[in-house]
Amino acid sequence: MWIAGLCAFPPLFSGQQIDLSFTGALVKKSFEVPVEKSYPLAVTFEFASIEARLSDQVVGERYTEHCQGDVRYDAIPEGQRKGLGQPIPFRVVIRKAADRSIVIDRTFVSLCVTSHDGKNAKTRTIGWLPLARGNYVAEVTNLEGQSSLLGVKTAISLYGGQGK
Repeated sequence: MWIAGLCAFPPLFSGQQIDLSFTGALVKKSFEVPVEKSYPLAVTFEFASIEARLSDQVVGERYTEHCQGDVRYDAIPEGQRKGLGQPIPFRVVIRKAADRSIVIDRTFVSLCVTSHDGKNAKTRTIGWLPLARGNYVAEVTNLEGQSSLLGVKTAISLYGGQGK
């Protein structure tokens, strides 16, 4: 079993399009969890150009200690907010596929860029989902329309991550 800790798992699902320019946008996706662990749920933003990605102020451009865990944006000292982007809240509901019982029902507030591809795209973590092995259905809802992201392609992914 220790060998599983050395492996990278493929995404449980990826590239599920969502329009964050309006409140209530929803992604609903079935998926299977092969190994019990926490999985990162992420949102990717694809801009029209490298210049648009670099000039963006909504998604942000940096990652700091304020980006880890459940830090509220208004709890971050104002002088340290520059470059973190705007908070984007999501409601995440995970149900067991068999009986539709709720495993997770939580609001996450995404803040800070966790990566970029060097070209047009940036990624943010929405939250970490502790899941047991099994089949599930994810429902990810945008709780606050982001009018500044009109024309930016956005997609939700649940990544496999590394090991257990």
